[in-house]
Amino acid sequence: MLSVGQKAPDFSLPGVVGRDTAMYDLHRFVDGVEATVLAFVPSAHAPVCEDDLRALGAAGWADRDDLLVWAITGDSIFANADAAEDLDLDFPVVSDFHAGVADAYDVRLDDWHGHRDIPGRGFVVVDADWTVRHAWQADPFATPSPPPLDAVAAALTDLGVDVDAPTVEYRVDD
Repeated sequence: MLSVGQKAPDFSLPGVVGRDTAMYDLHRFVDGVEATVLAFVPSAHAPVCEDDLRALGAAGWADRDDLLVWAITGDSIFANADAAEDLDLDFPVVSDFHAGVADAYDVRLDDWHGHRDIPGRGFVVVDADWTVRHAWQADPFATPSPPPLDAVAAALTDLGVDVDAPTVEYRVDD
C-alpha cells in the first residue's frame, strides 16, 4: 500500500452512483475538497467489506462539500450498481476490474479465492495536495478491531474535516 507522505496517483474508472453509470476521473472531482477517502475492496459483496461500505454510506460523509468518498471494487459496474442499491450508498462505486488502480496504490491482490488481479481491502485518505495522509490495508475477510473507519475519521479530523467515525457492525467473526 502507498505510504503516508507519498503522492496519490490520478485515475479514471467506470462506476455508478445508484444505477447511473459514468466515467470517474479523480482529478475532475477533487477540486475544492479538503480530503478524499478511497475505500478499496475486492468485492462490495464480500461480507466484511460490505459491512465497511454500509457503515461508510450511513456516515453521510459523501454529503459534504469538503470531502470526496469513493469505493473501488474488483466487481463489474453491474455488480457495483446492485451493491450501491443494496447498501444504500450515495457515493460512486467504481470498477477496477483488472486492478490497474489497485496496482498503482499497491493494494492489488494477485489471487483471491480464484480471482486474479483485483483490488485488495484498504482505505486511503488523500489531502487537497494529493498527499497520502492515511493508508490501511488488511485481509478482505479479517474483522479488525478497532474498525478501520476510526482511523480514517481521525485522519480526516487532522485535515480539518471534522467527521464522526461511523459504527461498523461486522456480521461475521474471524
